[in-house]
Amino acid sequence: MRWLLALAGAAALATEGALAAEPSASRQDNASLEALELQMAELVNRDRAEHRLPPLAYHKGLAAVARAHCVDMKRNRFFDHDSPRTGGPKDRVGAARIPHRGVAENIAAAATIEIAEKNLMHSPKHRENILHKDFTHIGVGLLRTDDGGLLCTQVFIKAPPDYDIAALHTELIEGINKARLAKGLRRLMPDDTLAEQAYAHSARAAKLGRFDPMWLEDELARRDARRWRMHTAGYYLTDSVTPVIQSEVAQSGSFDHIGVGVVQAPPDSKQPGALWVTIVCAQKK
Repeated sequence: MRWLLALAGAAALATEGALAAEPSASRQDNASLEALELQMAELVNRDRAEHRLPPLAYHKGLAAVARAHCVDMKRNRFFDHDSPRTGGPKDRVGAARIPHRGVAENIAAAATIEIAEKNLMHSPKHRENILHKDFTHIGVGLLRTDDGGLLCTQVFIKAPPDYDIAALHTELIEGINKARLAKGLRRLMPDDTLAEQAYAHSARAAKLGRFDPMWLEDELARRDARRWRMHTAGYYLTDSVTPVIQSEVAQSGSFDHIGVGVVQAPPDSKQPGALWVTIVCAQKK
């Protein structure tokens, strides 16, 4: 669908009063649209509530991204998620430097926000975005069309989680030992040296964007090899500690000591907010 912009010319006497009134009218219209954007976000959360989903937090940065896409579509006479100038939704959110673990976008054109939201809910793909259980934030952008209607963009993201790393470290150790005891296995004793080596490896992985098992093996051999009869390690890039707790390494009956290292990926990485986890299990001589 393409927007046909009416090219209108007008001759008018520009008095000082008229020049002063124009910016004021523009500000009022912008304020009105911003109020409607918040109202449309409330309509989205109403629809989510009807399906027992948590509300999305409003994100002003996403709203700016959504608004700019509306301007681009109107100014350049197109109606699409992909722009020749700004790319797709992921490109636009990335250019705004907004950390995320997932992006989606809805666009619509209608006389009112209520009609636009209703139409989006009747479109399977747009409905899926509105009701996606993993999304956490929304921004809405609106722009008046030449016929007085509304051009609408909704941008959704899954924000990176913010973990308490110290608490997560304790949760991992306790979770691993609880699962082991349930299987009739002995508890693993936390070891400070193994924990230091595991943490150093996770920090290195977060910086490199990949695990480096050979580096860890060299560290284990260099620092404390005489203490252990044997050792092994597991590496995980995850959003949940559950797969680490249930992993074969953590639940092996061959070991009696453990070290855990957890580092959260920074916001500007390829996996913002993800957990780089290393566990090292060893059997004492």
